[in-house]
Amino acid sequence: MKKLFIVFTLSLSLGMNSAYASSPSTPPLTGHAAKAGGTVLDASIPISVLNIPLQDASGKTFTLGSLKGKTIIFTDFLTSCPDICPMTTVNMRQIGDAIASAKLSSTFASVEISVDPKRDSVSRISAYQKMFSDNSWTVATSSARNLSELWKFFGVYTSIGSAAKGLMDWQTGKQSAYDVQHTDIVGIIGPDSHWRWLDLGNPEVKNPKSSNLIPTKLMNYLSPDGKVNLLKPQQPTWTTGAVYSAVNEIFGKKLGA
Repeated sequence: MKKLFIVFTLSLSLGMNSAYASSPSTPPLTGHAAKAGGTVLDASIPISVLNIPLQDASGKTFTLGSLKGKTIIFTDFLTSCPDICPMTTVNMRQIGDAIASAKLSSTFASVEISVDPKRDSVSRISAYQKMFSDNSWTVATSSARNLSELWKFFGVYTSIGSAAKGLMDWQTGKQSAYDVQHTDIVGIIGPDSHWRWLDLGNPEVKNPKSSNLIPTKLMNYLSPDGKVNLLKPQQPTWTTGAVYSAVNEIFGKKLGA
């Protein structure tokens, strides 16, 4: 029941954040603990949120609503994160690979959406995804207003903080100007565009010592905390296995190993 307590607390506290006053608030969440972690729930998503325009790494515009009919695994990230997000991307890429391997791309999607609209332009998220030499999952961005509205609904809080001194951006080679603190979530949206599952915490990757898991540029960009999180992430954590289990538990479909 610990996860449910966290979810309820998150929903109530973020609903009061004045920075998000003009967009739909996180709905009251009820549900039960999923078998392998996270919370099973059933919350409708407002049309205004489903219609928020997003751009993928090719510059193509899409919306969550345009993916209706697919089961969407989604998460938040930023390309400039040196602590956690590279591992989030590893998990989302592996989920995308599992979808592709099972030939389920017509019914499933793995989508990673930025919380840093100022830096995460289409060209930057494209460069980020190309480092992984894989396009089985979708990396997306949008305007500050759009991302604020989207993440407010899903209970993701963001704030700007100072970047560590000496943290050189993986793309520009210059000192990072700032960092974005944010809630780390992974969720599932059902084919009917209802929010069906949520987990919180750090991504836990399989085989963290694998030499080709994270591109060299990003490995060199990881902070000391990031290197610790890669090998032994701080609890609570989420795994691809928890995502696959939730898909099976909620929809009766097999995805991944």
